[in-house]
Formats: sequence, C-alpha cells, structure tokens
Amino acid sequence: MRIFAVAILLAAGFGCGRQQSAGGRMSPVFETQVKNAVLAGDGDLEIAALRRRLMDAPGDLTARRRLAEKFDAAGYPDLALEHLRIGREHAPKDIDLALDLVAKMTELKLAAQATQLIGELKDVPPAYTARAAILEDRLDHLTAGEALHRKALKAEPDNVQRMNNLAYNLGRQGKAVEAESILKQALRAKPSYELARNNLAMLYASQLDKPEEALSHWKAISGPAAAHNNLAAVYIDHGKWVEAKAELEKALALRFQFPEAIQNLKIVAARTGGTVDIKLDRDKKDSGLSRLAKAVKHVFVAEEEAGKFRNRRSHP
Repeated sequence: MRIFAVAILLAAGFGCGRQQSAGGRMSPVFETQVKNAVLAGDGDLEIAALRRRLMDAPGDLTARRRLAEKFDAAGYPDLALEHLRIGREHAPKDIDLALDLVAKMTELKLAAQATQLIGELKDVPPAYTARAAILEDRLDHLTAGEALHRKALKAEPDNVQRMNNLAYNLGRQGKAVEAESILKQALRAKPSYELARNNLAMLYASQLDKPEEALSHWKAISGPAAAHNNLAAVYIDHGKWVEAKAELEKALALRFQFPEAIQNLKIVAARTGGTVDIKLDRDKKDSGLSRLAKAVKHVFVAEEEAGKFRNRRSHP
C-alpha cells in the first residue's frame, strides 16, 4: 500500500449487493445457470431493459455506458470492457468514452492496449488533460504524464489538486525538490488539504531524508501514533529494520492496541530472523497505560514466511 497518493479524477464505480439463500451453497450447475441468467439480463431488470434499448439502438452511448457500469458492479469487468469497446466503435471521437476505456484496460492490466489507445488521443482537449495525465501515470508513462500535468496546471494555476498531481508525478520520477516546492505551494493555498500534506510527508520520509518533518506532517493528519507507524512503514520499504523497530516502539507506547503497528512488527520479525523484542517504555508519564507499557515486554514471532507480509501504514 502506498501512502504517496494521487487525487483521483476518474468516475467512481457503482456498488452492488448480492443476496444468498440460507439453505447452503448452490450446486455448480445451478450456480452456472444463475450467472447465465444475470448475463442475459434475466436477473436484473435494469440490465434487461438496457439490453433491449441497445438492440433497437446500438449507438445509444448512454445506455451502453450504463450497462458497462452495471456489469462492472456485478463483478464482470470483462463484459464492461467489451461494451466500452463497442461504444468507442460507434463514437470514435468521444474523448471521455475513450478515457473510460483506457482506464478499464489499465485496471484489467491490458497495458499494451491501453498504451496504444491513449497514444491515439492526440491533442487532448483542456477539459480532459488532467484526467489523461493521471492515466499516463498509471501506465508508468511518467514523462508524458508530467507534460500533461503541467499543461493542466497552467490552465488552472490555483488548482491545488492539480498541484498535488504534478508533485506526485515528479516524486515518482525522483524529482523530490521540485515536488516538495509544489506541495508546499498547495498547502499554503489550502492548509487543510490532507492529500498534499500526506504526500509531502512521504517525500520527507522516503526521498529527502527529513524524518522529523515527515512526522510533523503525519501528526497533523492523524496523530502521533499513526505518524510513527507510517514512518516505520517507509523504513520497512527500504529495509531499515532497526529504525522501523524504533518507530514502532514509539507508536505502540502511544497506542498500545494498534493493529497496523502490530502487523508491521510481524513484518520486522519475519525479515530479521523470526522474532523481534520491543520495549514499551517511551512514555514517562505515570498513567495506567504507561505503567502497563513499562511492565510488559513484547516478543513478536513471525508465523508465516517473510514474503507473505506487507507493511501496513495508517490512513491519513
């Protein structure tokens, strides 16, 4: 999980709940029939209605895009992809639809197809530049993404979201100093912008070697315990086990029951021989929690292979 996050401009998908009977798991044959019924539209009245509309008017983009959304929400992203493909055949100049298709291809790890399609979109109109820039970033086309981010920001120089997105791109390219400057500018314009503050903290922790600055920004977002856990997660990413352990001790001294920090200690244990011994005596105040922390010596033993653990960071 990466803390360095980009402001997402893409449209959110629709949620979908499913019911299950209380009589146990259905037989494979019946389960297949039910799935086929859903695909045919029999299990969803709106899907059935949309399919009828498209039989009469295959070029109805509103119906086709809604049907793609429905299939996506129902757990059939491949069918959603095909409807977006068909939609593009009917409307090859629809930039918004083309970007939807690029996003879906990227999501389904069809990078070559997504790259080809986004490459066909020459001179993306200003209204779509910021979105196209994010998609280029997702495809790891960072130079192309940077150019589009700069173009988008030039069109709206006071847009803090676009500042953040350009800084994200620059950070991924290792251009940390310029990214820092842009994120500071965004925070001057909007001090409450947590995404930019979080990204700035990540820069300080991972590239600029300013851990105290990183802690300061993370504390402002989610408090001291989470800040120390986040810094520990960065150290884990870089294989700095001693430093990670020290930060996790601080996090657990501040918040004794902290699932993300405990999980990170398991990661440290898995990477350093199977056990990790911590001392929770950082808090010198004579509170009940402090006395408990001083009295307890925690030893975490890794129960799984090291490669199965992933570091956990606290949400901002």
